[in-house]
Amino acid sequence: MFLLSSTLPFPDILFPIFAAGLYCVSIMLAKYASRSGTFSGTSVLVMNNILSGLVFIPTIFFEETMPNWSLVWQPLSASCFCAIGNIATFVCAERGEVSLMTPIMGIKIMFVILFARILLDTNMPHTITIAGAICCLAVFIMGWSKNSLRTKKLGITLLLSFTACISYAMCDVIMQKYAPNFSRNAMLSLTSVAMPLSIIPFLPRFFKDVSHSSKATLAISGMSAGLMIMEMYLMFLSIVGEVGAALCNILYNTRGIMSVVLMFVVGKFVVDMKELSKASALQRIVGATMILIAVIIVIYK
Repeated sequence: MFLLSSTLPFPDILFPIFAAGLYCVSIMLAKYASRSGTFSGTSVLVMNNILSGLVFIPTIFFEETMPNWSLVWQPLSASCFCAIGNIATFVCAERGEVSLMTPIMGIKIMFVILFARILLDTNMPHTITIAGAICCLAVFIMGWSKNSLRTKKLGITLLLSFTACISYAMCDVIMQKYAPNFSRNAMLSLTSVAMPLSIIPFLPRFFKDVSHSSKATLAISGMSAGLMIMEMYLMFLSIVGEVGAALCNILYNTRGIMSVVLMFVVGKFVVDMKELSKASALQRIVGATMILIAVIIVIYK
């Protein structure tokens, strides 16, 4: 099985790029909502996962025939990994640095290729070692500062980012592997089941946050959740379609540079969102660009 398809339909190939833009804006809105002090990142997660369940799970009822229930564990396993990735992402949006988290998550493609080699029996390029070294150096460049080794924020950003990378990569590869066993609506529905279930532990805080938050904060959080739902759907269409997990993720990695640019621009007008100076923005752009180069080397060897 090849990593890339030789012919790709238009506009499907653009879906991951649109998804990258939606992701960046969604995470920024989630972070802005959490900065109010009344609505946490995990509460945005609750809103996102409940909405995804309401929108996606009912799609299975539009099928004339139900799937083979003995195979339901396949999309459900992908759903569990997606839920873990979502938890790590939104907690990081609240407690970590968005402008650092998003470029780091570009390393997800490495895990996609690794898991694809194991689960899909795809050939792993020999250039993986070189690309991996470039990514490691890129992460160091993005995270380094005089006090970087002393700050807890860097540590939690790295931990949650890598957790999200591994979880989302597993989800993507499992979806691509088992998508042929299900109709598109059934696959979308079943890969969404774990989303609303995973946020049960966060419900008490969610209801508390809702009661203490302004309408503006709730509206911004709702917008964040809505954009993330759109992002998830575009990624789903790409992965189970002709684009596939590998090419989908290399195109999706444009979110690294998008995030840095957006955070730098928005930070100039919204004080609460200011994370980057000119020097740190340039530092993150260099790192994000290196990750893009690394994944291009891996995919296009």
